[in-house]
Amino acid sequence: MSTDYDYPDELDDLNGRDRRRAKRNWRRDDHAQRMAWLRNQRQAEPTSPAAIVVLVVVVAIVILGLGGGLPRLFGDKSQDDGAPIGLLTPGRSIVLPTAPSNGQSGQPTTSTTTTSILTPPPPQTQRPQAATIAQASDTVGAWARAFYTRDPALETYAALVAKCSKYMTPEVASSFTAAGDPTYEALKTDGGRSTVIAAPVSAPPVNAEAPVDTPDRITRFVKVTIDVTGKNAQRFDVPLLITLTSQNNQWLVSDVSGGTGP
Repeated sequence: MSTDYDYPDELDDLNGRDRRRAKRNWRRDDHAQRMAWLRNQRQAEPTSPAAIVVLVVVVAIVILGLGGGLPRLFGDKSQDDGAPIGLLTPGRSIVLPTAPSNGQSGQPTTSTTTTSILTPPPPQTQRPQAATIAQASDTVGAWARAFYTRDPALETYAALVAKCSKYMTPEVASSFTAAGDPTYEALKTDGGRSTVIAAPVSAPPVNAEAPVDTPDRITRFVKVTIDVTGKNAQRFDVPLLITLTSQNNQWLVSDVSGGTGP
């Protein structure tokens, strides 16, 4: 809009102050009239097709976005359409394996129903008798003395494990043979041998977190004192937590926790 004004001629007959006030009022009224004329013109003009299309698209996006339809608009699929369930999303039921009834390791069995409530087995209340514990302790002491009495110059580590296998389950013996023992090779390099000075067997310490003894499983603690000869001669203790299981009417070492070879 042009800012040049054509004032009425009668304003020239006024003095300076009155003329300025009259011109200011005239400009205000003229501006108000022009704005009113523009509003009337815009209301009279029809809305263009392009503006209608833009308005419809905006409204559709708002409605689909609030209603969860925006992903579908762009081709995404929701979980209901077969997408994988996320790691933290509750979804499919998990079938839990059940432990073997005899307490020994074996192939887990799978529950055939996911709606039943899994209940823990009743607590084992029976405890081994004193004579049974004594038999298990004798096995631990015999195994410790045989396993840590070593002469690499005359016997390989595999032969040592085979000699001590009568005190161990087949699984433990195979594990020792497969893992090997670098300390055995170090003792051979030093030209030394190891001898067990003492191997007292006792109940596990309170802080050992040992499993509760049952008629088929007993845990004992042994501190093996070993005397090593050779270039690096020394004497040290090896504390071990030994778990035994009853197999074929005899107690066998089924787990060894802690300790290192000489």
